Amino acid sequence: MTSPRPRAVVIGSLSLFAVLFVLLTIELSTSSSSASTQPRQAKPATTETRTEPEPEPAETEAEFEEPETEYLEPEPEYVEPEPEYEYVEPEVEEVPPVVTSSS
Repeated sequence: MTSPRPRAVVIGSLSLFAVLFVLLTIELSTSSSSASTQPRQAKPATTETRTEPEPEPAETEAEFEEPETEYLEPEPEYVEPEPEYEYVEPEVEEVPPVVTSSS
């Protein structure tokens, strides 16, 4: 296998860069133009209508005040370790070799 010529490598790299640059530019322009062509709808201002007078801050704090609790880490569940088994070789009965006489 022959090595590529340096000039071909430079031309190929530049053309690949140009193609990717053009594609990225087109992608960005279409995404920004589609976002700008959509009409923006104004959100209506929220108006508060209250018939009751606001409670005093002291009442509100007393009603919703929760006692400060100290963070306690959850206790890990106890998992009983599995018993370790010792490997025991199976007993194999040794059979004497069979000798046959050749004629």
